[in-house]
Amino acid sequence: MILRVPVVLALFQLLRTARCHRPTIVIIVADDLGWNDVGFHSGDVHTPNLDSLAYHGIILNRHYSQPLCSPSRTALLTGDYPFRHGMQGRPCLAGHQHGLKPGVKLMPEYFSRLGYRSHLVGKWHLGYESIDHLPTRRGFDSFFGYYNGFLGYWDGTHYASEMVGRDFWRNETGAWREVYGTYLTDLLTKEAIKIIEDHHGEGLLLVIGHAAVHGTDLPLSREAPPQVSNNTERGYLRAMTEKLDWSVGEIVSALGKKGDLDNSIIVFMSDNGGLPASPARQNGASNWPLRGEKKSVHEGGVRTVALAWSPLFNKSSRVSEQLFHISDWLPTLYAAAGGSPEDLPIKDGINQWHSLSSAERGPRDTLVVDINDLDNSEAIIEGRWKLVKNYAPDIKLKIADGYYGQSGYWMPYDKEGVEGSTVNKRLGPLPANYSELRKIARVEHVCSGASNNYCNYCLFDVFHDPTECKDLSSTYPAIASNLKRLLDSYRPYVVPGKVVPFDERAYPKYSEDYWAPWLNIRE
Repeated sequence: MILRVPVVLALFQLLRTARCHRPTIVIIVADDLGWNDVGFHSGDVHTPNLDSLAYHGIILNRHYSQPLCSPSRTALLTGDYPFRHGMQGRPCLAGHQHGLKPGVKLMPEYFSRLGYRSHLVGKWHLGYESIDHLPTRRGFDSFFGYYNGFLGYWDGTHYASEMVGRDFWRNETGAWREVYGTYLTDLLTKEAIKIIEDHHGEGLLLVIGHAAVHGTDLPLSREAPPQVSNNTERGYLRAMTEKLDWSVGEIVSALGKKGDLDNSIIVFMSDNGGLPASPARQNGASNWPLRGEKKSVHEGGVRTVALAWSPLFNKSSRVSEQLFHISDWLPTLYAAAGGSPEDLPIKDGINQWHSLSSAERGPRDTLVVDINDLDNSEAIIEGRWKLVKNYAPDIKLKIADGYYGQSGYWMPYDKEGVEGSTVNKRLGPLPANYSELRKIARVEHVCSGASNNYCNYCLFDVFHDPTECKDLSSTYPAIASNLKRLLDSYRPYVVPGKVVPFDERAYPKYSEDYWAPWLNIRE
């Protein structure tokens, strides 16, 4: 049969359209990376690959995650606020029955409808008490990583409940020997690149949950890569962050070598705010000048580093002030992949693909930052206003609401490093407006002293006071009251958080020294 030219052209256009609906999607989630721990916000941390990706793409300056890691991953993969699943407030702990309930559909299960193959590299942290909780039982076609909240960067072990156990897996088989003696960021990067190289056909969803820059029970000096030029907590943190930045460059390079960059979407974010040096701990992150840190519903705990890059965007090299919640990524990327977000039975995530790609105003004007019934803290944002309740009696949580970290603004910017970065070599010359983008992306406002150390429904104007310095609840009581009513409207949907004891059946000694599913093994 001979096809006429118009028919051939029509078929070509059909295939081309189908390809546009099946972009390669790479989501990179950093762990505990502070607001001020990237070069396009700071000056003392060199992240040339991330900076180039940000300047060529979109800097999401009002991107919100959850205050802690398991809740953030719940929101990312379900498209819902975590309180709808009882996953608010606390991270999943080793040996505790506190995982995301099996049967709750996750991102890879939805993407499989569109013909996608989905892979998770790195951190899971949504529970593993039974095999039905595991990522390979929740839609991921492969898993190479660890179940718990953090992992030794050199030995693949996790410390918890005065016990140490191995925690590294290839799919559902222990793979501790693959990680022992190799720096974890290197290992995860190598696996991600292999997945990109081995994938054939349309539809790749790759989620990379990096360990960096989460600390462990060991000092940062024991977990940092060898290339450390400054033997301080901040110096170790910089080295870990620069290794993370290297990983981003290698992944972008792999996509370029495969010929997939012209049809890719890359998203980078942190799961929550960083852990700076504070009275309660020594760590090297910085959320400066934002108030709060990891665990806090103040901006430093939840307003996170985020960017997106894709040649499918109609307008790039810009800073977006559009309100964006981590739960939005599921419907947004599903739409970008050619799916209909209306078919997703999610409650809270909003499809923002059009606003991302076109730079038009997005549909989200309100987001619930958190409703944490366990720690008596909650917050909601509507437009410029943010209502915060943070009345926890726990002194550690009160400390988490302070101002910590350093600015690094006095340091000279490494423009030459960005221009010579792996990402910049792939994406082309540094945009002419990069300096302006960096200026816009910074938060320059600095608080001269908070009005109080904790809040019983404080009101902040986060447009003009992003550091949450001045409580305006007595000045605008009607606004505070309306936001409280809006927050209360979500309360009937809160599945109570739970605090469960350690299950002694989960000890690694019962599972060949691994932190492994125990309910199916021991019962």
